[in-house]
Amino acid sequence: MITIKNLVKHYDNHVALNHIDLSVGKGIVLGLLGPNGAGKTTLVSILNGLVDFQEGEIEIFGMPLNRELHAIRKRSSFIPQSLALYDNLTVLENLRFFAGIQKISGNDLHHNIDYALTVNRLYPLRDQKAATLSGGQKRRLNIAIGLLNNPELLYFDEPTAGIDPESRNAILETVRSFKNDGKTVVYTSHYMPEIENICDDVAIIDHGRIICQGSLETMLQGEKGDSVLVELLHASKAQLSELADNHKGVEVIDAATLMTHHLSAREMGALLTALEAEHIALKQIRYGTTNLESLFLRLTSQGSCDV
Repeated sequence: MITIKNLVKHYDNHVALNHIDLSVGKGIVLGLLGPNGAGKTTLVSILNGLVDFQEGEIEIFGMPLNRELHAIRKRSSFIPQSLALYDNLTVLENLRFFAGIQKISGNDLHHNIDYALTVNRLYPLRDQKAATLSGGQKRRLNIAIGLLNNPELLYFDEPTAGIDPESRNAILETVRSFKNDGKTVVYTSHYMPEIENICDDVAIIDHGRIICQGSLETMLQGEKGDSVLVELLHASKAQLSELADNHKGVEVIDAATLMTHHLSAREMGALLTALEAEHIALKQIRYGTTNLESLFLRLTSQGSCDV
């Protein structure tokens, strides 16, 4: 479905994407993860023809992006994090307006609007003005607009940011339903439980490089699920490295974070006592990190992966 080879993108002297190779199979949901500024948005923008690139090859649907952008766009859709709709129009009027821009008419118009309303549970709200919708309902309308061309390939840029849990669950169910319809999804998010919930494959990008890609199941095999994050206010990586060397089951993530595995209450108490002795103040202790969050933090602190 998507094949990327040796992709390079730079802005003046800043390298945003550094010789990226990535493949996305048909009918899967790929979770694209990375810290802020890692290159996720740049990559998705390039795949949608919104940003150019300096080196590399991209094929989508077996067609070269640089020569067949128009044909590729007719079969794909990008749902941005920012809302693209008109508050003074009803849900149905918004859908008809954006369908008109794409020159969708006749049976396709009726069928595609019906599909967009049904999948996003918007039928009861179809005559309601967008201005009166909740934040989650507006997000669902945003997704519905992206479905008007009945795309085979969809890109989501953090679609659940800033909405309530009920609306988040509704959107995740919608994304899961696309697999049953044979659609392919590239999904960016900072919420690790979302990725574990809906994605088949995961690609982790950091400093413009894909540092890990593979099936979610394979990635998480053997990953420790009882991790505890110890977040600190003031420390140096050298200080933390010395502490980790003296305490079994402690990893240094960065200058403000330690991750522990399989520590007993006594061992955790000893670690906290050592931090206090070094005058390193605690910010918070987070229990119950997911397997994926543990993997993500460890890999982005090291910058490599062998999966």
